Amino acid sequence: MKEYKIKPLLTGWFHMNWGLIMSPLAAGYVADLPVFMFLIEGEDGEKIIVDGSYVHDHVPKWIFGPKPRTPDLEVPEVLKRNGVDPKEIDTVIVTHLHHDHTGYLHLFENASFYVQEVEMVESYFPMGYQAVGCCQEDWIDLVPRFKLVNGDFKLRDGIELVFAPGHTAGHQAVAVNTSRGRAIIFGDAAYMYAGLAKRFPAKFAEVVALGGVAGQKVDLEDPEVQATIAKVWGSRYGGYFGPAVLNPGEIMRSLAKLDMMADVVIPGHDPELVRMKVLPDDYDLE
Repeated sequence: MKEYKIKPLLTGWFHMNWGLIMSPLAAGYVADLPVFMFLIEGEDGEKIIVDGSYVHDHVPKWIFGPKPRTPDLEVPEVLKRNGVDPKEIDTVIVTHLHHDHTGYLHLFENASFYVQEVEMVESYFPMGYQAVGCCQEDWIDLVPRFKLVNGDFKLRDGIELVFAPGHTAGHQAVAVNTSRGRAIIFGDAAYMYAGLAKRFPAKFAEVVALGGVAGQKVDLEDPEVQATIAKVWGSRYGGYFGPAVLNPGEIMRSLAKLDMMADVVIPGHDPELVRMKVLPDDYDLE
């Protein structure tokens, strides 16, 4: 099977309460977290892009707190620095149609965009506060070039799209064959490694310790805290924490599915990925 490498491309930072939509156990977690695009590179030079970052003025600043971009984080400059000519890209995978994943899709003039059909429909006329994450202006003119997918889909040898709803109705992850097995780009099924708490317990502890739902730091040695965490971990799908704004149960099922599939975990917004320039080469968390 063909092998690929994956490069996380840092394109900006959001300052917001990430924990609030990840889990009540981490509802006080306010931080600067990175926004990535991903470059998948084949041994033969093939290049595939995953997601499209954000346009600063298309993001509700009072909710997501996008920080001003420095010149080195401007998307055209990031692509150029990594040897990507947008006009030469013919395949772009979109994990979901939120504004921090669709902002610069228009740069890829000759590409087809692989999107779950239900994601397109639900993002065109979203439900309730799901609407704050959508900017149809980013992608509506690109719909004629959408390749609509329904469920799991083999894109090509060594790359599969994995239906993983929960964060959005049509969210999908990307499974990539690498020299260390199957690497999965989780998209926003998991913002951080902490979302797979049993697999990355130290990362989970870091996030939870910084603030619970009461907005104060949490003493992880407190017996009550330990008892609560043990209760959650012992539950059905215990230990999975994903950013669900529609269906928490659905995202826990998706995370369990992806966790079992992944040899290498690549979450959507974890700062650890800033130092991991090439995956799986730089993957050192397991």
